[in-house]
Amino acid sequence: MPGKRRLVVPLIAVMVVIAGIWGAIAAFNIKPRLGLDLRGGTSVTFAPHNPTGSAPTKQQIDTTIDIIRNRVNSKGVAESEVAEEGSNIVVSIPDVKNSDEVIRAVGTTAQLQFRPVLDAVTSGEPKYKQAPFDKVDCAHPETWLAKDKPSEPTVLCATESGRQQPAANAAKLQMGPVALGGTDITGAHAQIQQASNGVSTNQWETQLSFSGAGDRKFEKLTGQAACSPGTDPKREIAIVLDSVVINHPPVAEDSSISCGHGISGGNAVIQGQTQSEAEFLAPLISTGALPLTLENIDQNTVSATLGANSLHAGLIAGLLGLAATFVYVLLFYRGLGLVIWGGLLVAAALNVGIVLLMGRLIGFTLTLAGIAGLIVAIGISADSYVVFFERLKDEVREGRTLRTSVDRGWAHAHRLLRRLVLRPAGGEPAHPDAAVPGGAVRRHPRRRLGSPTRRSAPPCPSPAACITGRSASTTSAAGGRGS
Repeated sequence: MPGKRRLVVPLIAVMVVIAGIWGAIAAFNIKPRLGLDLRGGTSVTFAPHNPTGSAPTKQQIDTTIDIIRNRVNSKGVAESEVAEEGSNIVVSIPDVKNSDEVIRAVGTTAQLQFRPVLDAVTSGEPKYKQAPFDKVDCAHPETWLAKDKPSEPTVLCATESGRQQPAANAAKLQMGPVALGGTDITGAHAQIQQASNGVSTNQWETQLSFSGAGDRKFEKLTGQAACSPGTDPKREIAIVLDSVVINHPPVAEDSSISCGHGISGGNAVIQGQTQSEAEFLAPLISTGALPLTLENIDQNTVSATLGANSLHAGLIAGLLGLAATFVYVLLFYRGLGLVIWGGLLVAAALNVGIVLLMGRLIGFTLTLAGIAGLIVAIGISADSYVVFFERLKDEVREGRTLRTSVDRGWAHAHRLLRRLVLRPAGGEPAHPDAAVPGGAVRRHPRRRLGSPTRRSAPPCPSPAACITGRSASTTSAAGGRGS
């Protein structure tokens, strides 16, 4: 009975695992996540370059990926993927009618907007899930991407400094129509703040420059915001890029700024920033472009028909190979061939089920090469049975009972497989036993006794940001809230 339990318990455990996997697949209607070579689509590889000539930083790469992902999603493309591969950025788009338009949108100039803030809420406030904020879910881009019409009020999510993708519980801002556009900005750059006497304060700021029309619009915008007290969200100016609020500094409480008299002179500064925050914000405002330039170094397109044919051919090849294996083992091993049938079906159910779950849980994509890998994995399972059964036949020929031969044959077959795997990797030295045709390991009839070999052990004064004006001779700075 204990021997039977030793064999039955693992079998039951494997069956329970398989039943649980396929039960979850059926309950949640999980389908395989197919790669572009099977469902059709376009894959573009971009080489990012830093405009300054230096190597792109990790923050620049992450920001670029976030912006690209927002732009692709704003085109209504489902199941697109933007990922970093080595030093390149790969954009994968499924088969859609406007794939060329989506690819062109990846590297184009974004829509930069300056909007007055009407109200702001955080995730801990009751208003966060009340109108008009309830229509926007920061965790689901489809609820806010490309929803902000310039001439109408809107609600958008605010991102943390240094990121273009808002968090799931990001603050939400209700804003008025666009008061200032990207064409009204002539330049923006990060710099170290200087006091009125020209001495550096070791604090960073973002300098903004406006066109003539932009100066008048900005003066009107900041003049209206200055009518609200410093703690009121209405004193803030939201800077929106690709439907995301990348910064919302308040207008500084300065003697030169009052209700109806905003910041003028064609220049303004956003103060109270760190170096990384200023260097992140300046290039986005200056042109509304990506922080890195993208060079298209490779583009592959697979039609949906070709992808479906590849999937069909891969499945047919797998089924034919499995059927041929079934016939061979049945003819060669007879009754034991049925055991191989059961083992291969269990291996196939386990492998395919895990692949389906990985597609849902971690986004694992099944490609044509992946299907080939599954077929090879099942073939390797068949090879392990061949090694075991050949050793079993040798044990029976030596006069042992079938039950004894099973235990001894499994031990020897396991030892052979371990050597075949570990020896190429340098994990285990070769043994004098030799592999013979058919996969069996023949024991030498006479073993010499000797002493065992011993193996040695393997060796602004305020951290918040604000926006203020700058004249030729004086610098005004005040603390406030930033993004």
